[in-house]
Amino acid sequence: MGTLIITEKPKVSRRIAYALSDSCRTRRVGRVSYYELRVNGETIYVASAAGHLYSLREKKSSRSYPVFDVEWAPLYEIEKGKGYTRAYIRLLEELSKKVDRFIIATDYDIEGELLGYNALRFACSATSARRMRFSALTRVDILRAYRDLAEVDLLLVKAGEARHIMDWYWGINTSRALTDAVKKSSKRFITFSAGRVQTPALAILVQREREIASFKPEKFWVLSASLLAERSRIKAAHAEGRIKERSRAEALYSRLKDAKEARVMKLERREVEQRPPPPFDLGTLQGEAYRHLRLSPKQCQDLAQNLYESGYISYPRTSSQKLPPTIGYRRIIQELAANPDFREAAEGLLKREKLRPRQGGKDDPAHPAIYPTGAMPKKLPAGEAKLYELIVRRFLACFAEPCRRLVLDAEVDIEGESFRFTLQSTLEPGWRSIYPYGRPEEHRLPELERGDALKVERVALEEGETEPPRRYNPATLVAELERRGLGTKATRADIVDTLYRREYITGVQIRVTPIGMSVIEALEKHVPEIISEELTRRFEEKLEKIQSGEEDPEKTLAEARAELERIIEEFKKHLSEIGSRLSDAVETKRSSEVVGECPECGGKLRIVRSRKTGKRFIGCEGYPQCSVSFPLLQRGRIEPTDRKCECGLPMISIGTGKNRTLRCIDIKCGKRIKAAGKA
Repeated sequence: MGTLIITEKPKVSRRIAYALSDSCRTRRVGRVSYYELRVNGETIYVASAAGHLYSLREKKSSRSYPVFDVEWAPLYEIEKGKGYTRAYIRLLEELSKKVDRFIIATDYDIEGELLGYNALRFACSATSARRMRFSALTRVDILRAYRDLAEVDLLLVKAGEARHIMDWYWGINTSRALTDAVKKSSKRFITFSAGRVQTPALAILVQREREIASFKPEKFWVLSASLLAERSRIKAAHAEGRIKERSRAEALYSRLKDAKEARVMKLERREVEQRPPPPFDLGTLQGEAYRHLRLSPKQCQDLAQNLYESGYISYPRTSSQKLPPTIGYRRIIQELAANPDFREAAEGLLKREKLRPRQGGKDDPAHPAIYPTGAMPKKLPAGEAKLYELIVRRFLACFAEPCRRLVLDAEVDIEGESFRFTLQSTLEPGWRSIYPYGRPEEHRLPELERGDALKVERVALEEGETEPPRRYNPATLVAELERRGLGTKATRADIVDTLYRREYITGVQIRVTPIGMSVIEALEKHVPEIISEELTRRFEEKLEKIQSGEEDPEKTLAEARAELERIIEEFKKHLSEIGSRLSDAVETKRSSEVVGECPECGGKLRIVRSRKTGKRFIGCEGYPQCSVSFPLLQRGRIEPTDRKCECGLPMISIGTGKNRTLRCIDIKCGKRIKAAGKA
C-alpha cells in the first residue's frame, strides 16, 4: 500500500519530503499540509505530529488528591488553546488507512521517541514501526537515516512514559495540596504550582536568599602602588592581599605613601598555551549565549531548535562535547567558507592537511556535539543570526591552534614591603581570532630586568567589604541544576521559565518573591520530602535505568505512588498551618501590587499579569464593571510608589539603583523623574 513517515514539526516534514524526492507533492487537509511522493515505486506520505499530540489526564475528573488514575488523551481535550492539534490527529488517522508501513522520524531523544510512538499507537492505531535516526536535517543525513532504518527504542518509550506519569503524579498532587490549603485558610481559590524538579529548584534559590540575608560583611583594606615603566602604568598590589586590621593597613600606608621608587626583586616570563574550547553541548551553549548574547536558556533553546529545524545546525538537545569524523569536518568547513563572515577563518583551517577538533569530556550516545551543517542561511531573524554565528565560530575554533600568551610575573620592593603584579599579552591569538567572545585583558609588557628601579607614581589605600554569594541568573541556575543532577538537558530551561511564570522568582539576578519563599518555608517545615533533592535525584536515576532496561517502569511508578501517598498524608495533617502561611504571602503580594486609586471608580489600581498572555499591566480591581487599564513594560523591576504625577495619576518606580526612574502610569502622559537612592 504505502508508507507514512511521522515527523515532529511541519518544517521537518517538508525537509524530509524534499530530501527523499524532488518531485514530491504538497497536499492539504483543511489547514494542515502533508507531502506525497514516490520512492522506488512506493507511495510515501510525510506528515507532522506538530509536537506532542497527546497528554496525560485524570481518568475521572475531580479535585481530590492524591490521585494516580491517569490516561493518555488528545491534547485538545486537555489544554485550552490546543484546538489546532485536532486537525493533525485527524490527518494522521486518515493517512494511516492508506498505508501498511510506518516510520517514526521525530527528534531522536526521550521526548521525541514517546511523541512519535504516541502518535503511532493512538492516532494511527498501530504498534509496529521503523525509526529514522538523524542528528541533522541535511539531505545527506536524511537519506542515510532512511536507508539505515532502525527499530523503535521501546525502552526509551517506556522511560519517557514513566517520566511523564511521575511528573504528573508529583505536579498535580502537590499543586492540589497547596491550592487546597490556601482555599481552606482564606476561602479563596488561588492556584499554586509545585513539581518534582521545580520545587527543589526553587529551594536552591531560597537557600541562596538566606545565605545572602545572613551574610555579615567584613571590612578589609587593600594597599596598591601605581608604577611607571617605559611609559606604561602598572598597578601592583601588596603581597599580603586583603589586610584585615585597619591599624596595620593605615600604618603601612603612612610609611609608604611618599615612596618614590620600587626595585624589581623577582621576575619571571613564561609562555602559556590556552587550548581551544570544546564544541558546544546544550548546557555550555546556554551559558555562552546568556553571557555574550543575553539570551535566557529558554530563548537559546528555542532559537537553537529553529536553526535545527531549518537545517542549519545539528540537534541541539545533546549532552555531547564530541565531534565524530563521520559528520565530515572538511566538507562543513568548505561550505562555511562561502560565507564572507567566516571565509577567512575557514580558509585558514582548510590549508591544514588534517583537521582534528578539540574534544570535550561529555558524551551522549544519541547525538554528537552541536555543529553547523554547512547549509547557508539566507536571512535569519536577529536572535537566530547571533546564535548561529556563536555556534559556527565555536565549531571553527575547535580546529584552531592554541592561543599563546606571554605572562610576566614580578615582585617589587617598596621601602621594604613586597608588592606583586602580573601582566599578560597575546603572542599568537590562535583560536581566539576566530572566537572573539570573552577576550582576555591585554597589557603592554615593559622590558624589565631584575634590579631595575621603577618610579612610584602613588600609593593608595582602599577600603572594601567581603561580598555575599552571588545571586543565580537563569544560565547559572540551569548549570547548577545540571551539576546537582536535577532535571534533564531538555527540561531545565523550562523549569526556570516556569518559576518566573508562577511569579515565584523575579529579576535577571534572581530574587525569590514572598510567595516563592512562603511555599518553600511551609513545605520544608511540614513536608520536607517535597523539596528534597535526594528524593528527586533517586527517582531521576531510576528513570535513567528504565531507559537502559535495568529498572521496571511499573515498579518505579509504584514506589513513586507510595512515596507521594505518605507525603500527602503528612501534608494534610498540617493543612491549616501551610494554608495560613501561604495566605499571608498572597495578601502581602496583593498589597504590594496596589499602585493607587482608579480615576474612574475610586477602586484600587494594581499590577496584574494576564493569565492568557502572561503580560503584565495595571488594571482596576473592579473589572469587569470597570475596565480602566494601563500598559506596562514587560521587562525590568516595577514597584508602586507614594508619589502622584502632575496629571493626578499614580507614579511607579522602574528599574533599580542608579537607573531607577519614577514614571506616570499613563504612557501618554510620559512624565518621568530621576529617582534618588536604591529600590
